[in-house]
Amino acid sequence: AHCAPLIDSLPSAKSPLLASATTMTARRIVLLLALLATTPAAVCAFTASRAIGTSTARSASDFPALTTTTLTAKKGGTKKKKKIRGVGNRQRSTSGFGGAAVEDCPCGSGLEYMKCCGGIHKSADAFANATPEQIVRARYSAYAKREIDFIVGSVHPLNKNFQADIDQMKHDIEINCYDNFELKQCNILEESFEGEGDQQIAKVKFVATMTQRDSREKTAFMETSTFARAGKHIRQGAWLYREGEVEAVPTDGESDEDEQGDEGSNDESDK
Repeated sequence: AHCAPLIDSLPSAKSPLLASATTMTARRIVLLLALLATTPAAVCAFTASRAIGTSTARSASDFPALTTTTLTAKKGGTKKKKKIRGVGNRQRSTSGFGGAAVEDCPCGSGLEYMKCCGGIHKSADAFANATPEQIVRARYSAYAKREIDFIVGSVHPLNKNFQADIDQMKHDIEINCYDNFELKQCNILEESFEGEGDQQIAKVKFVATMTQRDSREKTAFMETSTFARAGKHIRQGAWLYREGEVEAVPTDGESDEDEQGDEGSNDESDK
C-alpha cells in the first residue's frame, strides 16, 4: 500500500519512454515492475535500507579501541612535546652564553673571558671595584670584543676625546675599532699611583700587540694611560681613562743601550 504511488508513477513496459531505452535498461525496469507487483513491501524495505546505507548500521560501540587509542596517543604526544620545548627554557649560564664564556680572554691573562675582562664588561659592580691595571686590560679586550658601550663608559668626562653626544662618540669608535686586527695580548709593564683621596691618579704602562688579519703582520705600541675618578655618582667611583701617551715599543737593542747609558752616567757621577 505504501508503494502504490511509486508503482503508479512508473511508465508502463509499452510506453514510448521505455521503448526508446536500451534493451538492458528495459529489462531491468520490467523486472522491477514485476517485483513491485509481487512483493512491494519487501522491495520497499530493501530499497529503504539501500538508500540509508550501511553506515547507520554501525554504532560508536564498533570503534571503542580506536577512540581510546587516539586519546592516549594525544596525551602521550603532548607530554613529549612539552619536554622537547622545555629545552628552550633552560637557564642561561651566569658566566655567559655559549662558547664565549670559556674562551681565553683577549688580554692574554690566560684566564677565561668571563672570569677576567668579561666580568668587568658585564657587571657595573665589577667595573667599580677594578684596579687601573684591570681596566686597561678590559679596555683592550673591549676593542677585541667590540664592547662599544664599555669603551665609551670607561672614558673620563675630562678626556679630550670625550663627547657630550654619546651616540656620536659610540659611532666614531665603532668605525675605528681595530676590525682589521686580532687583539690577543696586552702586557702590563707597571702601575703607579700619585696623590691621595679624590685627587689621586693612577698610571699604567703597557704594550698592546696586534696582528693584521690579512698579512698576519704583527705590530705593537706602548702607552702610558692615566686614570682618575670622576666622583662616586659616575660609574660608582670607578677609575676612568683620563688620557694616554703613546710611544714606540723599544727594541732589545735600544733597551740595552739605555741601560748602558745609565750605567755610564752613574760611573761618571761617582767620579
